[in-house]
Amino acid sequence: MAARSKDAAGLWEKIASELNVPVERSKESGTEYTVEGEVDAVIITATGSRLSSSTAGETHRVDGMAESLQAMQQRRIVLVIDDFHYIDSEARTEIVRNLKGAIFNGLKVLLLSVAHRVFDAISAETELTGRFISVTLPEWTKDELEQVASLGFKELKVDCPPEIISTIVQESQSSPFLMQKFCWEICFDNDVEKAPLLSWHKIPASYDLKEMFTRIAKDAGLPIYQKLVTGPQARKERLKRPLRQGGEADIYEATLLALAETGPLPNVSYEDLRGKLTSLLTEMMPQKHEITSALKHLSTISLKGGLSSAIDWDEDRREISIADPYLRFYLRWQIRNIDGPLQ
Repeated sequence: MAARSKDAAGLWEKIASELNVPVERSKESGTEYTVEGEVDAVIITATGSRLSSSTAGETHRVDGMAESLQAMQQRRIVLVIDDFHYIDSEARTEIVRNLKGAIFNGLKVLLLSVAHRVFDAISAETELTGRFISVTLPEWTKDELEQVASLGFKELKVDCPPEIISTIVQESQSSPFLMQKFCWEICFDNDVEKAPLLSWHKIPASYDLKEMFTRIAKDAGLPIYQKLVTGPQARKERLKRPLRQGGEADIYEATLLALAETGPLPNVSYEDLRGKLTSLLTEMMPQKHEITSALKHLSTISLKGGLSSAIDWDEDRREISIADPYLRFYLRWQIRNIDGPLQ
């Protein structure tokens, strides 16, 4: 069973609904009133509302969380919480503490999260140390990404130069989805719709990859970037800082420019980001608290917009994560200036 919610109350409400746990019970008749329809959120405490003593004919609230945990243990159900990193840190702590006792009693729980948030469960409740195993799915290797192109082109009888395949592998941000998109665009631009009966389609070595990358980047990452570069609502006009390459940018645009200049890399240290900002700005270098404040706001915008893998600022590790390959690809091909031949 899988449940998905952004807070503890909503999570337990959905789990209770999936398990058909009753909302109320009548002592006299044994009648149970179950949840019907979609319930967004019902506020419950961390310990739930315990079933109190009753008199004949009265109905009483059922502790949905406690009964759900008991039902999962009795029926040997594995609880899967998808996108655990979407949940606010306080709610994560509450949920893990709710689960702790049941886990000690044998309940199996799978928390699915982005790789850089894999230890959030332990951070929320240190007593789970020793009962927690992290399994990180590795990124696609270059050989695996190359097979997306070589096997697909073979089926379509497309003769694509090895140097083109090598380049799109390098530019795929380890994403099989971007790799598939590149291959599709190459076929579309060269009028490949299906495999011919006898001859092969030949992709010219002069095929313009830069134009293709620029076009795809705009389509793939622009909506994400626009949300981030706008920043939070401001009461007054933001300070603009002059850029070394010309023009000016506020703290949010400058931060995104600096992240782009790192490659962009999936993980960027605060020190590296600050170094890139120093090289981008001619003067008015932002103070440490201004940079960290901007990073916090970018993380909040990402989370509230359902884009938690876009920008994530880990203050403890002093590291910025850009897990979304489409945003990284956009920063590289729409924001960063790439001169010279592709490598």
